[in-house]
Amino acid sequence: MTARPSPADLAEITQTLALFAHVVDNRQTDDLGLVFTEDASVSFERSGTLLRGFDEIAAFLLRLPPDAADHQTVNTAVLIDEDGTARALSRYISVGADGAVTNGDYEDVLVRADDGWRIRSRRIVARYPRVAADPAPRRDPAWPPSVVRLS
Repeated sequence: MTARPSPADLAEITQTLALFAHVVDNRQTDDLGLVFTEDASVSFERSGTLLRGFDEIAAFLLRLPPDAADHQTVNTAVLIDEDGTARALSRYISVGADGAVTNGDYEDVLVRADDGWRIRSRRIVARYPRVAADPAPRRDPAWPPSVVRLS
């Protein structure tokens, strides 16, 4: 059974998701611990790339070109699982230096650390622009928030 987050948890989780864009887009690799657990994983569904832990995430960020897209996280829905982990489903909008816009979904699992919520896993599912070979975005049945799943 899942539950709605408390207002305090929702505010903290939203803050963590907002910090992601600032830390990543500014290549603040020393601040990855403000956003991720040390053993976090980031999965890019379109490319099949999987990053695990601070070292791989930092190396990926440092390889990005200086004009890589900036990210905005919007339309976040959060549920808390029985074991206390949180699931956040968000839309992202990325704007490139040339003004090109892409978007997709972030499927996050967050855990509460001593100093706030951190992302343990992030699955990035591109939506638009679609690549001809891309199937329509699919989500694990555990992800879609619904009234039926709320206690």
